[in-house]
Amino acid sequence: MAKLSTVLFDYGNTLIAFGPDQQLAQAAAMTEVLSQAGLSVDEDKLTAVRKDQIMRPYRSGGKENVFEEVCREVVELAGPDASGEITRALMMARQKAFIESVTVNPEVLSLLERLGKRYRLGFLSNYPCSHSIVSSLKQLGMHDFFESVVVSADVGFAKPHPDTYGTLIKEMSLDPAEAVYVGDNWLADVQGAKRAGMRAIWVREHIPYETFEPEPGDIQPDAEIESLSELESLLNSWA
Repeated sequence: MAKLSTVLFDYGNTLIAFGPDQQLAQAAAMTEVLSQAGLSVDEDKLTAVRKDQIMRPYRSGGKENVFEEVCREVVELAGPDASGEITRALMMARQKAFIESVTVNPEVLSLLERLGKRYRLGFLSNYPCSHSIVSSLKQLGMHDFFESVVVSADVGFAKPHPDTYGTLIKEMSLDPAEAVYVGDNWLADVQGAKRAGMRAIWVREHIPYETFEPEPGDIQPDAEIESLSELESLLNSWA
């Protein structure tokens, strides 16, 4: 086994919680925009559409959603938006809700600081809006820990599509055999990283909003941890 030089991280439900509470915050922000525009949308329909949008990249060959298009789709549940004004307002509201709804445990910041003294650190996240991800990383004090920050919105594909991992590998000039990816999603993170030639650590700490069960033929992770607090000792055992 090659010596480990690089630790790569997923974001939602790995470094931060991004589950029911954050989803509710975004739904409330979108409903408020529609209400201010004199529109209303059935809550069940909104939930169904958003669940479909979340799973869509996995059913479309990995193609990531376009943020403006998925926001317009929500608006059009309530009525037409010929000028695009309501869609733009909804996009801004979703970005704001994302940034304001996520928090980081101070222990995660301490962990990244310690790991950054021993390893190169990188970041790869699925999300259709890179502004939301990058702004939240900066607000939470995490951005500068990472040598490279890659978001699926900028790649055009979502994990586990090889272009996502390939972009990070290229940006950091990585040898995948010397890297480990840490993430919560069995398909996007574990299978994606293993297919890219990396080691993978499966984190089971938070409540995910997208769940994939192991299937026959899947590649097993190199390790499974119940909390990110276990990561450092695990890496020490590999040294």
